[in-house]
Amino acid sequence: MTQDRIDVHHHALPDFFREAQTAGGYPSTAYRPFPDWSPEISLALMDRLGIATSILSFSAPGIFYGDRAACRELARRCNDYLADLVARHGRRFGALAALPFPDVDDCLAEIARAADMGLDGFMHLTRNDDRPAGHPDFREIYRELDRRSAVVLIHPTYPAASAERDYVVPRPIVDYPCETARAAASLLFNGVLAEMPDIRFILSHAGGALPALAHRIEIFDDLTRFRENYPDGARAYLGRLYYDTALSGDAAVLGALQSLAGPERILFGTDYPYIPDEVAEAETAGTDRYEGFDEAARAMMEYENARRLFPRLVQG
Repeated sequence: MTQDRIDVHHHALPDFFREAQTAGGYPSTAYRPFPDWSPEISLALMDRLGIATSILSFSAPGIFYGDRAACRELARRCNDYLADLVARHGRRFGALAALPFPDVDDCLAEIARAADMGLDGFMHLTRNDDRPAGHPDFREIYRELDRRSAVVLIHPTYPAASAERDYVVPRPIVDYPCETARAAASLLFNGVLAEMPDIRFILSHAGGALPALAHRIEIFDDLTRFRENYPDGARAYLGRLYYDTALSGDAAVLGALQSLAGPERILFGTDYPYIPDEVAEAETAGTDRYEGFDEAARAMMEYENARRLFPRLVQG
């Protein structure tokens, strides 16, 4: 087993973040109570799975609970916490900064502050204040991320109107993969992928439902008024995105992803600690068993692609 893996989809869950979520009306994860977490718990799992570095981020439902000032302060606290972890643990951890969406000015200020602290990229939920990724209201934020050639992880969150009284399916099972596909399509149709080509977007969970929908999206290249927003055609832009393997350790899922993305665009991920240890281990084992990666592609997936995205991890 390699000891060089870089996990680009790994979450921090300190006490203050659980407390903020609970106060904001989210007293648990989307399907179970908050798991126990500490940096040491993550490091123990990383050692078992041969993960050299985990890129930490804060997961759904994010940091905005209706109060923009509180969101701004929580973003700063989250990012200060991540910067301290990176400083104390060196290359064992990287960090994707939380951004205080939906306030544009606050986001721009926090982008600059996080970059000055040396954080490695940014987390962006599939929707913020019920506006999907790619929404025109966020254009200035995308321009700044593009100017900085930023790495941005697109992570699913609760979809609009998902709390229907009789809908019993936990959101991560079906809603999250669909939200990821929706966000990618929104970025495409709103012209963000064409106009801001230097943002390195990573889609969670092998793109969710996107590999299954990519051909359907492509069929409509010349059938809607949006084609001018993605002149090279949908397949070209979707193939330029990055995709992580979190919760995707199955041959059918990985094969579908490979039909959309080349080996230079696939990254290793676990989604820990929002899934139990045994699931992280089983999904990693599934990825290890997958025969569709040759030796070169597996090295790219496990660490080479991430090293290109996060050069701090390989600097002397």
